[in-house]
Amino acid sequence: MSRLLVLTTPELVAGYRLGGVTAIEVASPAEAADQLAVLVEHEDGVIAVHAPFFHALERPLRQRLDALRTPLVVALPAGVTPEQAEDRRERLLQMLRQAVGFEIRFGDESPRP
Repeated sequence: MSRLLVLTTPELVAGYRLGGVTAIEVASPAEAADQLAVLVEHEDGVIAVHAPFFHALERPLRQRLDALRTPLVVALPAGVTPEQAEDRRERLLQMLRQAVGFEIRFGDESPRP
């Protein structure tokens, strides 16, 4: 059965669990990489990784994760600064495209080049 699993910081893990999400506490990018190595062997849903940890993963591991059919491993946005606010929407749309295999737009949105 597919499920959502979150790898996040000790400060955020309780919030995800209160929301009903299976969450695993990791304190560093190295710990996240170790957990991912185990999880990708038996998970078939979505594994969302705290964005700073995801982006700190070594390139060979990220390439391996990108090549997997399942599970889908994505960066979980860690919050945004005013400079990042513009990119947040595009990151979420990219996550949707990757998850469902095609682009989804809502309302009166026109496709972007």
